[in-house]
Amino acid sequence: MRGFQNGRLPRRPGLSLAGILLVLAFSSAVFGQHGRDSRDNPFNSATDVVAGRRIYLANCAVCHGIDGRGGRGTDLTRGEFRHGAGDEDLFRSITKGIKGTEMPPVLLTGQETFQVIAFLRSLSRGRGRLAARGDPARGRAIIEGKGMCLSCHSIGGTGALSGPDLTAVGMAKSYAELESALLRPDEQVLPAHWQIEAELASGAAVRGVRLNEDIDSAQILDAQGRLLSIDKRTARKFSVQKTGLMPSYEGKLSRQEIDDVLASLAALR
Repeated sequence: MRGFQNGRLPRRPGLSLAGILLVLAFSSAVFGQHGRDSRDNPFNSATDVVAGRRIYLANCAVCHGIDGRGGRGTDLTRGEFRHGAGDEDLFRSITKGIKGTEMPPVLLTGQETFQVIAFLRSLSRGRGRLAARGDPARGRAIIEGKGMCLSCHSIGGTGALSGPDLTAVGMAKSYAELESALLRPDEQVLPAHWQIEAELASGAAVRGVRLNEDIDSAQILDAQGRLLSIDKRTARKFSVQKTGLMPSYEGKLSRQEIDDVLASLAALR
């Protein structure tokens, strides 16, 4: 990405040192507010993707190519990033550069950086089959058997409802995102998948996906697919866990089994 010109930061008309510091401070504030707490890109709408493409073409295409397939820089269309594939990792790589490589820091606002990340995500979605190294049929057998994936997820109407529907996950996620979800599920958990743990006034313990919450109450979907309402005013204990129900399969499946599952998930569309 373009960040230096002849070893110096590019000048923007009318941008003083104070202005640069303000931009950097705003970038940090935006990421601190949105990236670390929600672990979700707050600027990822279709409009943001379009804006991200425009910013990418102006700052990144010179090295990574107009279509993101690489050149002087690496191919960005595979969704595989050696220095971290999470939004926080990409934010850091863009704004701070990557030490020991030709990738310099890029002077963008926090919103612009997130919009570029949204565009980069769009390049790799639906391309998981191209990166897949396993056997989809063997992977499907693991999903339905040993992996017990359908005890939480559903595919084509078969399975449970406590986890996200996987029917078309191969179109929605890149190969890297699928692998991260399988091996490091708590790396990026969207607020829609946060868990609530509570002990009711009756002494019963409940846990489930946080569907809705206000000052006095919360609604959850438990592992059995039951919709439960919690009165926070009378609950003995109540906490929101910013993690999901999804377990890590690191060490539970062999590398070949993981590749097979990823190949099967990438083929779902």
